[in-house]
Amino acid sequence: MAAIIIQGQRSVPEKRLIELQEYFDIGDDEVPLYEKDEPKSKGNKIFISYSHKDKPYLDRLMVHLRPLEKQGKIDPWVDTRLLAGDKWKKEIEAALKDARVAVLLLSADFLASDFIIENELPPLLQAAEGKGTTIIPVIVKPCRFLREKNLCEFQTVNPPDEPLSLTDENERELVYDTIAQRIEDLFD
Repeated sequence: MAAIIIQGQRSVPEKRLIELQEYFDIGDDEVPLYEKDEPKSKGNKIFISYSHKDKPYLDRLMVHLRPLEKQGKIDPWVDTRLLAGDKWKKEIEAALKDARVAVLLLSADFLASDFIIENELPPLLQAAEGKGTTIIPVIVKPCRFLREKNLCEFQTVNPPDEPLSLTDENERELVYDTIAQRIEDLFD
């Protein structure tokens, strides 16, 4: 029974674990601590976070994601889906909560946005830590990404010193295709 519990094949009420610990004369310092696994993100939702000043980059990314959306593999959420009369903050909160993947279109404008920094990034970073939400940073314009301790731990699609704004059209298209490929791989 103890082996089954230790291997995590069966959950046991805490009272019973204490009884087993006493029976086998196991001290508290000898019991390994296991954190309860949070449920992994599921579904096909993608949250795309961007500064409205970087909308042309969003528009081009959406073109590359459209085939995956048409196939029903992904459901990208962008604030452009909001309609007049929607409770926009609740809609954003729901989209953040349901996201399995988050694409961050990073620029100085993105990092300067109080709304993004205070309302979008905290739940996304928490979901990455707790639920395994995948964060995909894309450097669209030169910015302080490498000096942002909460963000720089995530691997970017393109090198931080090669932002999309400094690349030619073909190089940008390759980056967008790489993003779409990464997302496709995550949802296969």
